Amino acid sequence: MDSVENIRGRELIRRGPFAKLWWANSISSLGDWVNIFATLALAARIGGGGEASTVAIIVPLVARFLPGMVAGMLGGVVADRWNRKVTMVVSDFGRAVLVGSLLFVSTLSQLFLIIVLVELLGLFRQPAREAVVPTLIASRHLAAANGLNLISMYGTAPIGSALFALLTEFGELLPYAGQFGAWVLPAFVFDMATFVASGLITLTIPIKRTLLPERRRMRLQARSLAAPVRDLLEGWALVGKKGPVRRLVWGMAVALLGGGGLFVMGQPFSQQVLEATESGYGALLTSLGLGVTIGMVLLAGLGKNLLHREPIFCLGLWAAGAGIIFASFSRSVISAVGWVLLLGVGTGMAYVAGFTQLHSVVTDEIRGRTFGALYTLGRMALLVSLTVAGVGAVALEGVLPGLLSDGIRAVLFISGVAVLLTGLVTIWAVRSQLRVVFDRSMTAMKDTGQALGTLRHRKSGKP
Repeated sequence: MDSVENIRGRELIRRGPFAKLWWANSISSLGDWVNIFATLALAARIGGGGEASTVAIIVPLVARFLPGMVAGMLGGVVADRWNRKVTMVVSDFGRAVLVGSLLFVSTLSQLFLIIVLVELLGLFRQPAREAVVPTLIASRHLAAANGLNLISMYGTAPIGSALFALLTEFGELLPYAGQFGAWVLPAFVFDMATFVASGLITLTIPIKRTLLPERRRMRLQARSLAAPVRDLLEGWALVGKKGPVRRLVWGMAVALLGGGGLFVMGQPFSQQVLEATESGYGALLTSLGLGVTIGMVLLAGLGKNLLHREPIFCLGLWAAGAGIIFASFSRSVISAVGWVLLLGVGTGMAYVAGFTQLHSVVTDEIRGRTFGALYTLGRMALLVSLTVAGVGAVALEGVLPGLLSDGIRAVLFISGVAVLLTGLVTIWAVRSQLRVVFDRSMTAMKDTGQALGTLRHRKSGKP
C-alpha cells in the first residue's frame, strides 16, 4: 500500500487511499446529478404538463432540502459513533436500491418519500466522507484535496446534465414500460450503477478506526438512547462555542444565505434585466465555474504554505460579496461575466480555506458532527434564501433608487452585502492573526532591506 506521506500532490487522484475515495465520490456525485435531473423531469411528467407540472417540480426540490434541515446533524453523530467505511458503503448500496424503486413510481407522494429516503442516506455519507479525508492524506495536501473534492461534487453537474439528455433520448427508443414510459429508465439504471460502483470502490479503501478517549468509549458501549442524544448536543455545543469552528461554520452558512440569492435570480437577471438569451445565462454559469476553479488552484498551489486560512477565508468572502454587488449594477452580459468571475474566485478560495481549516483544527472524534452541523446549517440557509429571494424581488420592485429600483437587482445587491458583511465580521474576530501576518511581513521586509544594504556595502568596498 502507498504511504500517505510519500504521495505527491499531483498523484492525489492517481494512487493511494484518497484517490480511491475521490473516484468513489466523483462517480457517486455524477449519479446524484443524473438523479436530480431525472426526478425533476419525472415530477413534471407526473404533474401532467402546464402550470401543474411547474408546481409538481417543487416536490422533489423540497424532498431534497427537508431531510438536511431535520436530520442533517444525525449523520454527523453516526459518523462519530460507528465505522465510517461501513456507513459510506451502506449508504451507497442503500441508495442504489431506493433509486431502483423510482422505476415504479406513479404519484408525487411516492416520489417525495423515495427522494427523502435517498437524501437521508446521503446525509449519513457526507460527514463520514469529510471526517476520513485528513486520515488518508498528508496534512500538506489538505488544501489540494478540498479543491479536488469541490470539483468532484460540482464539476460533474454539466456532465450529469448532458448524460441525462443522452440517456433519455435512448430511453425514448425502448419499448413502452410503466405508467409514464421507458424514457427515464436508462437514467435511473445508470444512477443505480454509479452508487454500486462507489460502494465497491469504498470497500477497498483502508480507513483507520477512530481512536476515542476512555470516557467516550465507555459511552459508546452503553446501549442507551441517551448516549446519541448527548453526542448530538455536544456537536451543537461545539459549533456554538467561541473559536474557529463557530466562525467558519456560521460564516459559511450566512454566506450561503446571501449567495443563494444568485442561484434563484441568476436566470431572470440574465434574461429579464440584461435582456440576454439562454447563451447569456450559460456564459454566467461558465464564468462562475471558471472562477471557482481559479480560486481553488490559487490556494491548492500554496499547499503547506497555506498557514493563515481564516484571513484567506474572509478574503474569499469579500471577493464573492463584491462580485455579486458589482454584478447587480451591470448593464451588459459582458460586464456581469467579469464580476461573476470574481464571485467564483472568491467562492473557490473561501471553500478551500474554510474546509482545510476545519479539517485541521477539529479532532477526529468530533469531525463527523462538525461537518454534519455545517451541512445542516448550509441547507437551512439555502432553503431560506431560495424561499425569500423570489418574494423579495417582487417586494423590492421600485423601493430602492437608481438601478436598484429593479427588484431582481435589489435582491442581488442585498445578497452581496450579506456575504461581504459576513467576511467583515469574521475578519474582526481573527484580527489577532492579521497582526501576526503584518508583523511577519514587516520583519521580512526589514531583513530584506538589511540584506540589500549589506550587499551594497560589499560592492562599494566599505566595511
